[in-house]
Amino acid sequence: MFEDCGRPCDGGDCENCEVNDIEGTSYDEEALITMVDAETGEEYQFVLVDDFEYKDQAYCVLVTTDEDEPEMVITKVVKTEDGEEGLMSLDEEEADEIYEEYDRLCAEAELEDEEDFSDEEE
Repeated sequence: MFEDCGRPCDGGDCENCEVNDIEGTSYDEEALITMVDAETGEEYQFVLVDDFEYKDQAYCVLVTTDEDEPEMVITKVVKTEDGEEGLMSLDEEEADEIYEEYDRLCAEAELEDEEDFSDEEE
């Protein structure tokens, strides 16, 4: 779907849910995404940190490149009119459900990491 941004995310294995840990981290150019506000024309830069599928829909997890106050944004992957893949903001009705699902995936991955770490200590 997308080029690997260099951060592990094996199909929902959200090892990088700590979105505030981007300061001083360098990313491949392919991981940087510029989105344009359709109403204002203002450009925003994001880093692609994860992706996942939920109910047969692909989503991308982006983090703003603002080092002072990075914010996480989840977008859905859509086909544009020219057949290319693009990203679209979530509408209000689906946003809560999608963010809850991502939180669940991250918690699940964190539990698996703790179990793996526990097994290594034995």
